[in-house]
Amino acid sequence: MEGNTRNTQSPKPLASTSTRRSWTRRKFLGATAGTLAAAGVAARAQSAAKPGRILGANDRIRMGIIGSGGMGRYHVVSMLDNFKDVEFIAICDVSEAARNEAAKLAADRGSTNCKLFNEHEKLLEMKEIDGVVIGSPDHWHARHLIDTVNAGKDAYCEKPMSWSIEQGLEMIKAVRATDRIVQIGMQRRSTPPVMEAKKIIDSGFLGEVSLVRAQWYWHMQETLDPAAVKVNGKVDWDRFQAPVPPEKRRPFDPVRYARWRYFWDYSGGNMTDQGTHLMDVIQWFFNDSKPPLAAQEAGEVYQLKGYETPDTFCAIFEYPKFMATWTLTYTNNWTNGWSIIVHGSKGSLELDDFGARFLDNNHWIPDWRTKAPPPKHEIKGGLRVDLHEKNFFDCMRSRKEPNAPVEIGHQAVTALHLANAAHHARRRVTLDPQTYKVS
Repeated sequence: MEGNTRNTQSPKPLASTSTRRSWTRRKFLGATAGTLAAAGVAARAQSAAKPGRILGANDRIRMGIIGSGGMGRYHVVSMLDNFKDVEFIAICDVSEAARNEAAKLAADRGSTNCKLFNEHEKLLEMKEIDGVVIGSPDHWHARHLIDTVNAGKDAYCEKPMSWSIEQGLEMIKAVRATDRIVQIGMQRRSTPPVMEAKKIIDSGFLGEVSLVRAQWYWHMQETLDPAAVKVNGKVDWDRFQAPVPPEKRRPFDPVRYARWRYFWDYSGGNMTDQGTHLMDVIQWFFNDSKPPLAAQEAGEVYQLKGYETPDTFCAIFEYPKFMATWTLTYTNNWTNGWSIIVHGSKGSLELDDFGARFLDNNHWIPDWRTKAPPPKHEIKGGLRVDLHEKNFFDCMRSRKEPNAPVEIGHQAVTALHLANAAHHARRRVTLDPQTYKVS
């Protein structure tokens, strides 16, 4: 999350966050699917932002971070441990404790002169910064990314890219008005087993796919008891909730601050958080990265009392040639992890944290209930966040498009925004592929 000391003048909310209409009657920016596709492959528009430094092969990459919570600090450690030509020179967060903890992690790894900020605008004024990690809560992503590219900095923005479909369109428009490199943190796009699985699928091994099942079952180890929440140090709560419409802002609440992921004002919940990873893979593999045409969802808060976003849900997505389901529970006591299971006419695929296993119809065995059939192809290996970071740094030098640009980030999370729209409307909703209007 963003920096700390109190800010007397809160930033003006983005236009798309200042007027929030019902989920089923939103007005979207005038971008068509064709426009988005063209933006992803065409040459970048002439930059309207401040020019960034041209990096030579031997130049050190100077980074800042906006939002140094758990995932933000993870990137500080990973980038400094894995890339010796990278250094952090600035850290911003609304939490004094988060800033200081990130600064200590950076100093332990050689970045000893980090400047600390509460306001991200101050960090972006530093001409020395080449790139910025955006690890803030979802409701700040649009403002942080747009301000970053307009300041002439490249950006590695954590997923989910946007808090809403409108914001995603606005972010694409802003990024493509500059020449900045933007990588969205969907690391499966840079993970070798996932990339290799894509090649096998493209070969036609699975045949016609009719059903894809994404699932994430998590046996949570930490307590989410609201009564146990404690916040250390100073927090600029006014700035934290600045993107929220004034009429919805609340007095400081340690639960809403520390557990922001579970409140609609700041997040799309676990639907968009973890779902962005898995639905992106499904769309990448089987629908040219395009979002679904319609979605339904059933979900509730069953065990995490005191929170708003469901701890258990199942969503159904309708694509032109297949359907997909996305099921999650964070309160189970059986399995622990994610998987994507694909049902094809010629074969099947199971993809998870351990790799990918392809089975063909000839490998079906009578005693399948007690004995797993042998895979025709097996690819071993887990996720590689460091390779996604490497792709970002390589593209900062080459100025080539990264593996997960803004169009991909937007298409992936649009599917989940659509499911959340169905949740709030309590019915099936559709997406216009040209206007991105939900109805």
